[in-house]
Amino acid sequence: MSLLKQRKKAFAELLKSPIITSKDGLTLKIEYRNEYGEWHRNPEIGPACIKYYENGNIHFESYLINGKIHRLDDPACIKYYENGNIRYEEYWVNDKKHRLEGSAIIEYYENGNIYYEEYWVNGKKHRLEDPADIEYYENGNIRYEEYWVNGKKHRLDGPAYIEYYGNGNVYYEEYWVNGEKHRLVCPAIVDYYENGNICYEEYWVNGAQK
Repeated sequence: MSLLKQRKKAFAELLKSPIITSKDGLTLKIEYRNEYGEWHRNPEIGPACIKYYENGNIHFESYLINGKIHRLDDPACIKYYENGNIRYEEYWVNDKKHRLEGSAIIEYYENGNIYYEEYWVNGKKHRLEDPADIEYYENGNIRYEEYWVNGKKHRLDGPAYIEYYGNGNVYYEEYWVNGEKHRLVCPAIVDYYENGNICYEEYWVNGAQK
């Protein structure tokens, strides 16, 4: 597509009238749709769907092209607390969760601290060497972490799932390889008391309990 045609298309989108849903004089939702009724708007112009709280603050916004969630470099889905702080944000490209530099899903406590994050690449939960799924206590300590590679729970050099007590001590561990619970010789599931002593353990090899 030539530069002139791109500019004409962008200008035409600017002229499109949104669908506005309101109640008692308050705007509740603004939508942009294509001729097929699909949510659609050039992400460089703005989100295709915006929902509002009754106080006028944005509740939720999403960026879509021809019904597919899509936005380059910035989050494609954003949800806000009523006070305006971000509640969560998701990165999507061509209708797949995707982000190369950083987590693709980030959820926040109302005070702004991170509550939860996930790493995705091309629609699969994925992160090499570091955990792809992390949940935090409100004070910033990790509640649990999971290691995923190409959509499978996987880690060779340690447990793929680790859950912690609030004081930072390990509460629970699971060992996974290529999407199966697996650990040779030693237990694949270990449950700990808060003082660090072992409470319970299970042995698994290639997804089968021994």
